[in-house]
Amino acid sequence: MNPEYLGLILLGGLLTGIFLGFPIAFTLIILSIVFGLIGFGDTVFYLMVFQTIGLMKEETLAAVPLFIFMGHIMEQAGLMERLFRSFQLILAPVKGSLYLGVLLTATIFATATGIIGASVTVMGMMAAPAMIKAGYDPKLSAGTIAAGGCRPSPKFCPRWPSTRPPAPCAPPWRGGRSPCCPL
Repeated sequence: MNPEYLGLILLGGLLTGIFLGFPIAFTLIILSIVFGLIGFGDTVFYLMVFQTIGLMKEETLAAVPLFIFMGHIMEQAGLMERLFRSFQLILAPVKGSLYLGVLLTATIFATATGIIGASVTVMGMMAAPAMIKAGYDPKLSAGTIAAGGCRPSPKFCPRWPSTRPPAPCAPPWRGGRSPCCPL
């Protein structure tokens, strides 16, 4: 079968599975095995084993559970609630001060770890209860936590536009500064 048609059928199957309500993880697993078997034959099973072994050898992923454990310990000790409360008191005149505190804390965590998923998970464990307890909107709180973990990459957002080639977000900040400067 032509690979272009196979890709379109795969995309249609993915959208159909998602719209029917199947969990995305299982839909992706089943579709990748079925369409890999159609496209590559028996080789797909060897590729799955090699990818799994390669993922298990990735040393940076060992930090993810440890970072989540650290966040859980900090949350159980009450340190994060005190941190969020102090941010709320410092930024008291500003509406949504806890949102800003969560953004600042999440930016620091995301920059320190470099693993976005771990920092968003930890911030979700720590910040969500404090924000709901303070009476903030749960939907906006979830968006703030997710946005706090997304730090701009220097590849797309150069710190010094004069020394690097222009990037997609460089033109609005022509004064030599970009959103990445605080990071």
